[in-house]
Amino acid sequence: MDKLYARISKSTKHVLYQYMKDNNISLLNYSFNYFFQYCIQKYQIQVISHHFSNHKIEGLTVVDELGTSFSYERDNLKVKQNFTLCHELGHFILKHNGNYFAESIDNQENLIEREANIFSAVVLMPDIVLLSKIYYSCDTFQQVQNSLEVSKQALFFRLLDLLREYHSDNDSEIKQAVETYIEGKNAPIFRLFHNIKERIIEEFHQFQPSLINQVKQRVSKVGFATSLEYPDLLNQDNWTAIKEKSVNFKIWLIYNKGKSIAYVWDKEKISDKEARKKAELQLLLM
Repeated sequence: MDKLYARISKSTKHVLYQYMKDNNISLLNYSFNYFFQYCIQKYQIQVISHHFSNHKIEGLTVVDELGTSFSYERDNLKVKQNFTLCHELGHFILKHNGNYFAESIDNQENLIEREANIFSAVVLMPDIVLLSKIYYSCDTFQQVQNSLEVSKQALFFRLLDLLREYHSDNDSEIKQAVETYIEGKNAPIFRLFHNIKERIIEEFHQFQPSLINQVKQRVSKVGFATSLEYPDLLNQDNWTAIKEKSVNFKIWLIYNKGKSIAYVWDKEKISDKEARKKAELQLLLM
């Protein structure tokens, strides 16, 4: 297997899978746009369209004193635009050196362009999502292509690369399995996924929701959370990050007879007095 592909695939899944775990993203209803929009908002990246009459420039990334911006060829098909946007995001997340990147038909073999292409393919079609759709849900090639909003070519090559990563010595079998899957026969590709499913699942489950995001989701939902549910709240080093998640979040710690409890509340949903009473009651029952 191409070492470059394996390296970039691994680093991409590191950030993507953590995001998916933190936000409890559905595997069968996955869309790249969840992660893409999260990154755009988090890093305040501007996204615009462009047009060149020769369609030579598919995408652009510009980093200057005004910030970072991505642009894409507005006349391209939606599936191509999706790939381009994730490609440009790849330059940013992979921390490629430079202030200007242009995705064109002339530079596809350039190293950083190859890395951005791999990043894009993995974000659009993550291993765990392909396993869920193809092996567990038994979706057809067309169904997977449509649900992930990718081109036939992109899904074809992504499946080849994914299966080669795990079956490095079965190239002819892999290609035949993908081709027959396109034709509507899933038994060969099903067998290949069966042999690697545990490794794909194990890799995904190496990532767990972070304390910060678990607390955020809980407090956003019910307005209150304590260290009885999340023991690491007792570590005050985590408090700043939690409060940064929302201007409405407050956090405190109370003691009683050698016991302590930390609690977080949404001041828009629960008053300070109510939050303290709830925490005192839980402390009393400890």
